[in-house]
Amino acid sequence: MASLPALRYDGVLPFSTEAFLVQCKTQVSPHHYQLLETALAGTPSTQHFLNSYQNFAQMVKKELTEQRSRKLGLNDPSYRNDADKEARISESVRQALASDDVLQAEMMLIALHWKFLDDLSALHVFDIEGLLAYALKLAILERKSLFTQEEGNAEFKRLFSNIQSQIENS
Repeated sequence: MASLPALRYDGVLPFSTEAFLVQCKTQVSPHHYQLLETALAGTPSTQHFLNSYQNFAQMVKKELTEQRSRKLGLNDPSYRNDADKEARISESVRQALASDDVLQAEMMLIALHWKFLDDLSALHVFDIEGLLAYALKLAILERKSLFTQEEGNAEFKRLFSNIQSQIENS
């Protein structure tokens, strides 16, 4: 942990989650490595730290579903969030959905996840929980890096090229 570069929400991605896992493979126990893989894959876990984060992420997802469906006038009961709720999640989701800028809304939700990980890992620096928080924050930075103009243009060109190829081959 001490030799890993510090991660900041407004910072750059120092390396990919894949490169991180490669580094960890020889540095942590097989059990801890499996936990890191589980965290990055989003696979449900009973490990306390991961389970806490996954429950939080699920609460955000359910709140998003409920508020989006309400905004669209959809009344299907399957959209209702009858699970646990937290005021900070409800308020953050409300603010994000109120934004006219889709990118800004996404960044608000990403920041919500980052803040939760900060709070959850506050006392975990040199243990597996600290490493799990690092991995999840690295994944957040990886996601954020996709929103740069250069990356967006490159992805658009790639998708457009694929569509052109499909049309030409039809």
